Amino acid sequence: MLLTPRWLGRMALLVVVVVACAWLGSWQWGRAWIEVERTPASSVAELSDVHRPGQVVDPQQVGRRVAVMGVFDSEREVQVVDRQESGRVGSWVLTAFVVDGTAGAAGAAGAVIPVVRGWLPTGEAVPVAPRGRQELVGWLEPTESDALRERGRDPLPGGQVEVVSSAELLSLWRPPLYQGFVIQQEPEPEPPLVEVAPPSLTVTGSVDWQNAAYGIQWWLFGLFAIFWFGRMIRVEREDLVDDADVPASGALETMGVPDGQDPRRVRE
Repeated sequence: MLLTPRWLGRMALLVVVVVACAWLGSWQWGRAWIEVERTPASSVAELSDVHRPGQVVDPQQVGRRVAVMGVFDSEREVQVVDRQESGRVGSWVLTAFVVDGTAGAAGAAGAVIPVVRGWLPTGEAVPVAPRGRQELVGWLEPTESDALRERGRDPLPGGQVEVVSSAELLSLWRPPLYQGFVIQQEPEPEPPLVEVAPPSLTVTGSVDWQNAAYGIQWWLFGLFAIFWFGRMIRVEREDLVDDADVPASGALETMGVPDGQDPRRVRE
């Protein structure tokens, strides 16, 4: 039964589906568990050499000092709340920085990299971003995980966010947008802004539970495909057994069974 062209085709399809689901599940699971070793901050690279708009920050470039030219757009600015500095609680001032050389055709706006200009003590007014073309140096960081959000927290007022999330910033600011952000090395004006300490150069890890759930989902799809194939085999075998148990027409006539009482016919 399983060696017919129809069943061979079904088995080939099953193998393709199961292999695809297993690979996709492993890929999503691998993305959920991220462990990177930050690049030492002794060298400075141009942002355009290590990162592109819309791309995920390369794990090998996390913590890398980068230089970038452009202008601040103070209309696109938020405070990242509940950030500590030297034991005090305040917020990060996160401002859009329009990168030079990224403007599109027909006057399209340039790509924006979010920049943490510095840490601001609670109660202090946010200083205006420097005007004009700027060159800044800072540490390149990936988008922060949603796991950092406080569960059950009431919605924050406008202009405040809980984490530096590229997805959230994309909904607040206009695209195109770089994923990740830059922590400015020398904030301006200082004070009231305080320089945010550079990231640790140790190995760090994080878990993205959304990607982990996607990985499990793909594996469940593969198991369902196997179950579906087994179910088809069982139904096919039951049909063959039923057909074998029903006598042929000639056999019924030999047995003297009237045609109207043929057990193969559905009674109305």
